Amino acid sequence: MLGRSQVARCLTMPNQNTDAEAALQKLGQRIRAGWAKQHPVPDQSLATVRTTVREEWEQEQQAKAKQPAPDATKEKGREPEEPDLGR
Repeated sequence: MLGRSQVARCLTMPNQNTDAEAALQKLGQRIRAGWAKQHPVPDQSLATVRTTVREEWEQEQQAKAKQPAPDATKEKGREPEEPDLGR
């Protein structure tokens, strides 16, 4: 392809990349759907995961509620500033 610049070739390639990305995404969806159909997750397993996640979330919320406000911790930990001695 003599006469075509590198820029002109690069301008046509992004469409090819998006088509390929779309095709890969579609393939990925089909693979995940097929895997879910072949290997279903038992309801008992889902219930266990939900319970565990809920307990961890509640623990995080309790820990956040126990922490003092950020401004209060800054005031307690602040040391008095030293005076500027002739600088």
